[in-house]
Amino acid sequence: MTDAEAAGSARRAGPSAPRVAVVGCHGYGARHVHAVLRLQQLGRARLVGLVDPRVAPVVLDGRVLPTEDLPRFHPTLEDLVAELEVDVVVVASPLQHHAEQAATALAAGADVLLEKPPVTSRSELRALLAAESRSPGVVQVGFQALGSSALTALEGAVAAGALGEVTAVGAHGSWTRDRAYYQRARWAGRRHLDGRVVLDGSATNPFAHALADALRLSGRTAADGVGAVDVELYRAHDIEADDTSSLRIGPGPAGGGIFGGDVMAAFTLAGPREDEPVVVVRGSRGAAHLFYASDRVEVEGDVRPDGLAGVHPRRDLLEDLLARRQDGRRVLSPLASTAGLVEVMEAVGLAQPRSVADEHVRWVGRGAAGRPVLEGVDRAVREVVRTGRLFSEGGAPWT
Repeated sequence: MTDAEAAGSARRAGPSAPRVAVVGCHGYGARHVHAVLRLQQLGRARLVGLVDPRVAPVVLDGRVLPTEDLPRFHPTLEDLVAELEVDVVVVASPLQHHAEQAATALAAGADVLLEKPPVTSRSELRALLAAESRSPGVVQVGFQALGSSALTALEGAVAAGALGEVTAVGAHGSWTRDRAYYQRARWAGRRHLDGRVVLDGSATNPFAHALADALRLSGRTAADGVGAVDVELYRAHDIEADDTSSLRIGPGPAGGGIFGGDVMAAFTLAGPREDEPVVVVRGSRGAAHLFYASDRVEVEGDVRPDGLAGVHPRRDLLEDLLARRQDGRRVLSPLASTAGLVEVMEAVGLAQPRSVADEHVRWVGRGAAGRPVLEGVDRAVREVVRTGRLFSEGGAPWT
């Protein structure tokens, strides 16, 4: 939506359109503000309130959203719901506030679009699920890739035996982040802040989409689908959390889902370039590679059906949540389906990140634009998934 199209959009949404508030309006939250304005232009939602302690222009990709189309800011969600009736609350605040703010929205009777990861601990998940059970509202977790028909097409093909007997499921990703990435907010790169758990590590925040998809495809979305979790955490940046991780996720007491082996995952934010992350499912007849960021599936071997490969459409999660208000459908990314992921996060929280020796890190750029490149890490993340061995077991030089 252009600025010209957005102008006056508040007047175009009728009084019956769902009333939406956005919590956390800067950074990634600006995308949610823009998304609601787009739906408002179409008459399908009304943006009635914003919550952020910092009252400032909402900037998306360097462009300031028109202030005349924005409602006023409230300092807290409690202040907003005490003053306004809302139907949907989008929570895009820092990780450590997700659970309490989602619970506040549910107590007000609203549906919630909760950014990923939804919570940082098993106890928070239990409390939020209990709050959801008491509310007419539901929680949709912002794993956008779970709205992709690429995922559901691959899931269906695997269940139908298109790959044969499944022998491996894994996910890997290699991105690059500079110092400014960790300077953008107090919580960035932290494991704890102000007495709260944050867990802003590579697997638990930027690559949480990959973990969620791998757990979904392996049938381990429930807590009892996840067993022992082995974790290795490393950091090339000067941060509290990790920027590089490898994980082995064993099957739980409920079984391993589609196969009885370990789900392997490896990620880094200290790679030489931006590589598209991928979830891999291998079977006795072939393999499928889900590039979830672009909704694309690639196949190798004797894999059927033919229509599996290619780019698939995606359903927007906010639109899906709004549709649920009309027809009562089950949302695409329900809170309960993140229980397996939260079990993995618990294991990550118990592991301790290790700093990588300077001799294995090459710095590119200076100052806030400086970024580390960890020796051989782009190959190492792929090898974890290919071999089923963690970084140290595969002989990565910096372990």
